[in-house]
Amino acid sequence: MNIDSIKRKIILAVVIIVSFGFIMFEFYDYNISSLRAVEELKERSEIKAARLAENLTLPLWEIDKQWIEKVIETEMRDKQTYAVLVYTDGKLFAGKQRDAGWQVVDSSHAFAGDFIENHEHIMHDGEEIGLVKLFISKRFMQEKINERLQREVIVLLLLALFIASVLVVLLNRIVVQRLQAILHASQAIAANDYSFELHVKHNDEIAKLGDGINSMKERIQLRESALKKSESRFRRLAQQISIPIACVLESGEFDFVNERFSKTFGYTHEDMPTISQWWELAYPDEAYREWVQANWQAACQRAVDLDVDIKPHEYNVTCKNGEVRIVEISGVFLGKDLLATCIDLTERKKAEEKVRRYSQAMEQSGEAIVIADRAGVIEHINPSYTLITGYAEAEAIGKKTSILKSDRQDEKFYAKLWNTIAGGQTWQGKIVNRKKSGECYPAMLTISPIRDEKGKITHFIGIQQNLEKFEEMEAQFYQSQKMEAVGTLVGGIAHDFNNTLAGITGNLYLAKKAAKSLPDVVERLVSVEKLSFSAAATIQQLLTFSRKGIVQMNPLSITTFLKETVKLQKVSLPENINFQLQISDADLQIKGDINQLQQVLMNLINNAFDAVQNQDNPSICVKLDRFYADASFFKGYSDIEEGEYACLSVIDNGMGIDPVHLQHIFEPFFTTKEPGRGTGLGLAMAYGSVKTHGGVIDVKSSQHEPSGTTVRLYFPLLSSGQVVALGASDDKIINGDGETILLVDDNDTVLETGCDVLEGLGYRVLTASDGVMAVEMYQSHGDEIDLLILDVVMPRLGGVEALQEIREINPHVKAMFATGYDKLSTLGVRKSEITEKVISKPFAVSKLSQMIREILEQA
Repeated sequence: MNIDSIKRKIILAVVIIVSFGFIMFEFYDYNISSLRAVEELKERSEIKAARLAENLTLPLWEIDKQWIEKVIETEMRDKQTYAVLVYTDGKLFAGKQRDAGWQVVDSSHAFAGDFIENHEHIMHDGEEIGLVKLFISKRFMQEKINERLQREVIVLLLLALFIASVLVVLLNRIVVQRLQAILHASQAIAANDYSFELHVKHNDEIAKLGDGINSMKERIQLRESALKKSESRFRRLAQQISIPIACVLESGEFDFVNERFSKTFGYTHEDMPTISQWWELAYPDEAYREWVQANWQAACQRAVDLDVDIKPHEYNVTCKNGEVRIVEISGVFLGKDLLATCIDLTERKKAEEKVRRYSQAMEQSGEAIVIADRAGVIEHINPSYTLITGYAEAEAIGKKTSILKSDRQDEKFYAKLWNTIAGGQTWQGKIVNRKKSGECYPAMLTISPIRDEKGKITHFIGIQQNLEKFEEMEAQFYQSQKMEAVGTLVGGIAHDFNNTLAGITGNLYLAKKAAKSLPDVVERLVSVEKLSFSAAATIQQLLTFSRKGIVQMNPLSITTFLKETVKLQKVSLPENINFQLQISDADLQIKGDINQLQQVLMNLINNAFDAVQNQDNPSICVKLDRFYADASFFKGYSDIEEGEYACLSVIDNGMGIDPVHLQHIFEPFFTTKEPGRGTGLGLAMAYGSVKTHGGVIDVKSSQHEPSGTTVRLYFPLLSSGQVVALGASDDKIINGDGETILLVDDNDTVLETGCDVLEGLGYRVLTASDGVMAVEMYQSHGDEIDLLILDVVMPRLGGVEALQEIREINPHVKAMFATGYDKLSTLGVRKSEITEKVISKPFAVSKLSQMIREILEQA
């Protein structure tokens, strides 16, 4: 705009300015009038709202909607009232409003316009029961003001035209040019151009306006500079602070997130421009996200209502890499914007969990744990310390660790211990401590120093393991090792020894048969035969002790077995011995080997007989009871299962067993009897036999009055089963009908003698010295052979493997095994697949003949 154009328009400008002045005056007057009218309406609205709330108290309390609507209709008679709404429990209960024709209708709660709104709480007995909202229309007020305005405008316009004509010249000269300069200055400020310097002549209001613009320019420059510095400092601070920070605008957009925020969660500003993206990314689980949103929004609303900061809330946040971190989020409102701060609690929570686990481990540890200061004063103990030592926490705290000191270690021992731990090293070793009761106990003790952040020793921690049970187990282990060694030794010689005995007994049978006409010779041969089987029985006892013998386990009634065995044994006892059999429960069944159990019981009764021979009133009692093994019984016998047992007791009132000997009574060949009265195998065999039956054996003995020994055998009971009847052995020899038997054995004597015995029984015999020869023999004479008798252990190919190959030729071939050792151990893992009968060497010819006929006559 140039100077000429301003001059041409000066008249119009003056008119406009003057008119504008009048208009501004009228506008001001209009606004003042409007404000006053509005204030009057507001006061009226408040009065009406208060009156309404008072009038609605009783009907709303009584929930009388018809009454409430009458009150509302009364209020709606005032044409300035646009709407009246009544709420209860946050929901619209009743209301009226005006439609487009200004008629009163039911409120739809959906209207817009320029209204004066006022609400008042409806109270009853000091308790808020509802809310009433009153809407007053400004429509009629505005109409009155507009009518007055129209009249005043006409007058003012006429006056403005008169004044404008007077001011045109003056304004053109005095105002226009100077205002033009001010206009340029204002435009420059609006464009952030502060390079100008405004100079306005004359010392009047326009000049002051120019000075004011100059001053405003300078202040704006200073404020913008300060604002930029403040914003720069805030952003640098936000970026460098060690906790995640995010600023969310009122629109829901992120203004910024600092570097720590991105490093912690992995999300940048580009990943989540709005808060809605943050909810979806940080809380992928929909249910959890909904809970977090509701919780956080409630916290924000509470902060707004109370004008306070948002209190910290703990949430699980899923990072960009999928890791879930535990975060404490708080915030503060900056106007309508939200500044949120996050504290990562993940590591602290892990540390707390680690401390909690350490604490639980210490409290629940089976070892006694004690923490003491540098002077050895106890500050903490765990429950196991009390359990092991007997000292309760109140008794131990504040005392020195020396309360456990015993006289089993000298002062040099303790001095060396303290020198070690005081020097910062860990001490570990075996020690004997003393309980509160005065009883000493062995323990494995480890003492370690505890250091602070500077490496200085502040406390010591001691961990001790009670070795009482360990030493008992160690003793049992050594005992087991000794027994296993004997078993291994016996097992090693059993095969060859029994093979030799088999050859001897076979030849004795043949010799007796040949010497029938010489009775004296036959009698001596019978004696030799008995001695041979006695030697075999000794080996069998050792195998039974080591649980490597042949066992025929069958369900049997222990009551019937006991009566039969005791009946036979009682005959051999002197009449001066008071022998009793006491059975408290007749219906007891176990699974066992009759021959082994008979031998065990006979050995125990014989031992009892030896013990009572020198007593004035000797007595032996055999008892049978039902016994239930509970948790207390397990403490002494870890290899037994809970349940019902048959308890077989042999009780005598003899001299008792010396405590020194008591721990050795189950060792083979250990005996306190004079030479010739015992081999030391009776209890060893009983121990092995009971173990084989899944039971335990217990011995209690006293040499003080009343003296005596009680041996208890515990056998697991069967709930049901077929009972094996006891009967006498059958010595009948059954001859053959000319069948062909293939006898296979690697021992030449056994092979030769066996061939003679079988031929003497009426069989045709073929022989082979190992499994390979047996297979070849069967390939060439298979059609002739009716039965195979195979030794189990042989060179090149054992009996089991040989039978498998022969069965590939003839699956239905009949066979039996003969072994000089153990059926179970020699057959190994294949024992479950073997159904053939097994006879142990040395064997009676009668038993052999019976077993052969039984197999041959099978379908």
